[in-house]
Amino acid sequence: MKKFITLFISITVVLGSCMVGSKYQQPAVVTPTDFSNNANADTVALVKWFDLFNDTALQSIIKTTLSNNKDLLTAASRVEEAKLQTDIIRINQYPSFAYQVQAGGGSAGNDALKVGGGISGGFFKAAGLLNWEIDLWGKLRRATASAQAQFLAVDENRNALRVSLVAQTASLYFLLRDLDNRLLIAQRTLASRKESTRIISERFDKGYIAELDKFQAIQQEAQAAALIPNIQRQIAQTENALNILMSRNPGPIARGQNIFDQLLPPDIPVGLPSQLLQRRPDIKASENALQSQFERIGIAQASMYPSFSLTGLLGFASPQLNTMISNGFVANGFAGIVGPIFQFNQNKKRVEVEKVRTTQAQLQYEQTVINAFADVSNALTASKTYAEEYDKRKIQADAGRKALELSNARYNYGYTSYLEVLIQENSLFDAELQESLLLQQRLNAIVSLYKALGGGWN
Repeated sequence: MKKFITLFISITVVLGSCMVGSKYQQPAVVTPTDFSNNANADTVALVKWFDLFNDTALQSIIKTTLSNNKDLLTAASRVEEAKLQTDIIRINQYPSFAYQVQAGGGSAGNDALKVGGGISGGFFKAAGLLNWEIDLWGKLRRATASAQAQFLAVDENRNALRVSLVAQTASLYFLLRDLDNRLLIAQRTLASRKESTRIISERFDKGYIAELDKFQAIQQEAQAAALIPNIQRQIAQTENALNILMSRNPGPIARGQNIFDQLLPPDIPVGLPSQLLQRRPDIKASENALQSQFERIGIAQASMYPSFSLTGLLGFASPQLNTMISNGFVANGFAGIVGPIFQFNQNKKRVEVEKVRTTQAQLQYEQTVINAFADVSNALTASKTYAEEYDKRKIQADAGRKALELSNARYNYGYTSYLEVLIQENSLFDAELQESLLLQQRLNAIVSLYKALGGGWN
C-alpha cells in the first residue's frame, strides 16, 4: 500500500505540471499615435494630487474625503473581502487535514448484529484524516488565478473611485470659490447701483432728468439684488455637496485662496497614448476582470477530464480505551479517480459559455480603452479652449470697466443719455460674471485632464 501511494503521488506530481487551456495574453488594442492638441507629450510621471493643488484648504478637504467617504470605505472593505476569498480558493490546492474522535457503546443481540442493527460493547476511535485533490489539469490553479485577477480588478476599482472622488472634490471647491467671487461681484454691483439710484432720484426730484431714468436705475438695482439670493442658494448647495463627499453633516466649508490665486500648471505632460493602458485604474480593472473571466475557460475545460484524489486515515481504534494505543493502530490510504462519461455535452456547453463571456469581457475592455482615449482628447481640447476663452473674457471685462467709467462721465456732463450707461453697466456685469465662470471652468478642465490621465490619485 505504501509503495502504491508513493508511486501515485510521484506520478501525479509529474503530471501536475500539465494544464489544459491556453495562457492568458493581454489583448491588443489600437492606440492613437498621439493625442490631439497635445503640446507636451513628454513621457514623465504625473505628480500627486496634493502636489498639483497649492490651496491648503482644498488639500485638507481632499484628505478628509479620502479618509471618511463612505463609498470609498465600502470599496476598501470589498478589496479586503476579495483578498480573503482569493486566499480561500488558493488553499484548495493543498491537502486538507482533519481529526475525528468517537466513543460509544451499545448492546445488540446476535440477530440484530447480523443485519447491522447496532453494536455490542464499547468502542473508541481517534484518527487524523487527509483529503487531497490532485490538480492534474490545472482546475484549482485556474480558479486561483481567476480569483487573484478578480481581486486586482476590485482593487483597481477602488483606485478609480479615489480618482473620481478627488476630481469631484476639487471641481466642487473651484465651483464654490467661483460662486464666492460671483457673489462679491453681485454685492459690489448692487452697492454701486444703489448709489446710482440715489443720485438719479435726487436729480429727478430737482427736475434735472426725466422720470424714465429713475425707473431704469431702479430696474438695474433690482436686477443685481435678485442675483444675490440665487448665488447664496448655490453656495449652500455646493457646500452641502462637499460635506456629503467628506461624510459630514451640513455646515460651512473653510476657504483658502480665492479663485484668481489658484495656480495650476498650464501644461500637464500626458505621455504616450499607450501609457494610458497602464495608468488608468478603470482600464486596469477592466483588463483584470477580463483575465479573471479567461481563467474560467480553463476551469470549465479541466472539468471535462477525470479528477484524482487521495484520502487517508491514521489513528487508533479499539473496543476498550486501555488497549487503544497498544493494539488499536489504524492506517488506511485510498486513491480515487472520478470523471464524466456521457453528459449530453453539458461540459462542452459550459466551456462555450465561458468563452462567450470572455468575448463579452474583452469587448467591455476594448470599449473602456476607447472611452479613455476619448476622455483624454476631450480634456485636452477643453483645457486648451477654456484657457483661450478665459483670456478673451478677461479682455472684455477690463474693457467694460473703462467703458462704464467713460459712459458715466459722458452722462454726468450731459453728452449722452442714461441708456448708454445702462448698456455699459449690463455689459460689464455680464462680463465679470463670465470671467469668473470661465476661470472656474478652466481650472476644472485641468482637473478633468488629470482625472482622464488616471494619475495623481495616491
